[in-house]
Parts: sequence; C-alpha cells; structure tokens
Amino acid sequence: MSQFFIENNFLKVGINQVGAEFASLQSVEDGTEYLWQADPKFWGRHSCILFPYIGKVWDDKFQIGEKTYHGKQHGFARNMPFEKVLLEKEKAIFQLKHNKKTLDEYPYKFSLLMKYVLEKNQLHIIYEVENLDDQPIYFSLGAHPGFNVPLKKNEKRSDYSLEFEKAESAETLEITDGYLDGNSRDVFDGKNTIPITDDLFDKDALVFKHLDSNFLHLKNSAGEKIWTFTFEDFSYLGIWSQNQESPFVCIEPWFGVADELNASWDFRKKEGVVELGVGKKFSCKHSVVIY
Repeated sequence: MSQFFIENNFLKVGINQVGAEFASLQSVEDGTEYLWQADPKFWGRHSCILFPYIGKVWDDKFQIGEKTYHGKQHGFARNMPFEKVLLEKEKAIFQLKHNKKTLDEYPYKFSLLMKYVLEKNQLHIIYEVENLDDQPIYFSLGAHPGFNVPLKKNEKRSDYSLEFEKAESAETLEITDGYLDGNSRDVFDGKNTIPITDDLFDKDALVFKHLDSNFLHLKNSAGEKIWTFTFEDFSYLGIWSQNQESPFVCIEPWFGVADELNASWDFRKKEGVVELGVGKKFSCKHSVVIY
C-alpha cells in the first residue's frame, strides 16, 4: 500500500493512497502518535472517508429512480485507491472520480477531492465534491478519524473527557444494529463535557444533530488540552469506540446519517443527504490542533 507524507516543524502526517485515509499524525518534537494505528483486534482502520453515504442503508440497498443499488456500510470511497494530484511539503491532494465500478454501485458522475494542509500545529482536512453529471447528484459525506486515547501507558481511556465549546442540549440519536431506531437520550445534562466512561459506547456511537458547538477538546485527568477538533458547519457529529477496552475514540463530523429501521429506499430522500446541482461544487472542512 502506497503511503505519502507531509511535514512541517510541528507535525508529520501519513496518508494512504487507498481511501485517501490519513494514517498517522505525529508530533515532530517527541514522536507522539495521536492517530489510532488500526489494530484489527479493536478496529482495523485509521480515519476512513465516508462517501457517498453515512452508516448503513436499510437492508444494504437503496433506490434511485427505478433502479435498486446495493452497498455496504459507509459507502465505497474508503476502499478505493485515490489518484495523487499534488504532494508538497505541507500539502497533499488526492482525487476519486466516478468509474465503472462506482457507477455500478451509485449512478452519479462525480469528483471527490481530499486536501490535507498543515498550518503550524494544525492539520486541515478539506473535502470537495464536484458534480460532473448532467443531472443533480445526491450524496452524504463524512469523516471517521480515530485518536489514541489514552496516550500514555499508565493512563486509562476513562481518564479523559471531551469538552465542547458550549453547553449542549442535543440528545444522542440511539442506534440498533447499525440503524437509527427513533429513540434519543440525554448525555450532556445541560453541560459541555462528556466524560469518556467505560460504558459510554455500550449502545453504539453517540450521534448528535445540529450541535451549538463548533469544536471540542480532548482533556486528560489534569484538565490539560491534548488536542482541539473543529467541525464547524457539519450537520451531525458522531463519537464512537468499539467497546469498553478499545484504546481509541473516533470524532466523526458528517453530512448525513445512517438509515432508520425499515427506512424508505429512496436515496434522494435519505436524512441529511446533500443535493448538488449540475456543475456545482460542495466543500467542507474539519481541523485538529495538537498541543
């Protein structure tokens, strides 16, 4: 598997050609690895890109027009090789375009650009979808980066917490077998902090819609900020880890969400889906600052 690197005086970032998945986020100063290293015992990926849909589609199929398409969780982009468009010292761009394989699974002609840009101790990840079709296209788009939590051998994951920019009232949308089940529950209790307790993910991911905050911090037991993750303008935010023993936490900004149980198969009416006109471009960005 080809892997490419960008680097400055603060951070070194590794990016896999397959899925344009960023696979390493290291401190240049002390070599600390902040990104989850895909141990298959827990979760065998680093930071997969979710396109053209988020989560599961009901019964692994969906309808567009008169045709039924089949697809697995989170779409095909994460498993496909991207073309390297640009590789500079502090910037890399990769592209996935429609091809015979994608058109068999998803009928629209598109370009998906992934841009990785370093700015001092911050990594910007920029997504750009362009409609190359002669009709509007419909898609969801999201990120799935996993971060090492804890970072030190003498720590536990439960020594850490997530502190949001603002106190939140949004409830997490509950999941059953990978699908939204129509229920929700409060995890904020009017506060801005979620302790990463051992049982936090016993009911699968936390999924929030329209949070007031634009960023969150990972903090250790001493209250020190480890990193700040910015997700401004995204419609949804997922937070996930595999089980109580998994030493990582994923922060997942999304445009789109998994289907509900027994959902309609009309992909164009899927919750959170983006409609993009002919010749138009859609872009979004999330960033992480390392302290």
